[in-house]
Amino acid sequence: MEKTLKKGLALDIDETLSFTIGLLVEKLMEGAGNPENLTAYEIARKYKHTDNISYWQNEAAKKIITTFISSDEFYKDLPLIENAKEMVAKINKIIPIVAYITVRSEKVIESTKFWLKKHNFPEAELITKPSSIPVSEGNKWKAGVLEYLYPQVVGIVDDNPNLTNFLSKDYKGTVFLYDHNEAKRNDIKVIPCEKWEDVAEAVRKSMINNIW
Repeated sequence: MEKTLKKGLALDIDETLSFTIGLLVEKLMEGAGNPENLTAYEIARKYKHTDNISYWQNEAAKKIITTFISSDEFYKDLPLIENAKEMVAKINKIIPIVAYITVRSEKVIESTKFWLKKHNFPEAELITKPSSIPVSEGNKWKAGVLEYLYPQVVGIVDDNPNLTNFLSKDYKGTVFLYDHNEAKRNDIKVIPCEKWEDVAEAVRKSMINNIW
């Protein structure tokens, strides 16, 4: 991974651009049961990430998850997060989108590129997690990538607050924490944004205030 990117912003994909957990929960309900008797959407919104769902932390459920997240076909028809496409286009006019940084495996690069192009997201470098790194260490890996690429990549829009746990106190970039109303860290720049419209406004204000 070379530091050849022009200056701009990075985007996460799963649960930031694509509603990945919704489809994954459907697969888990079919193969691992539904103890709470909730709909797939209700489970997805309640927990946001499968590693937060205690009753699906067994080997059978983990096998289902691994099977689907390693499959190119799984990623081709994922639904969009509401307003993500429109707001990303708006943000791209304020500051270039220069990278997509995802904990998806490098094995599904082609389907990920297919999906991004299908929905007309800005062309940018796709950085995926090496297969040698366990899924459980995905956020640690991503934090390292962000620190390495700064200041070319000035920050990221990401939905996972655990990412911020792995960023050092010396990180100067900004995390726009989508789908959250509070931040775990106050020693680095983390801006919680409940909706994509809030992300776009936060990016606009950051440019006006010249924080980069």
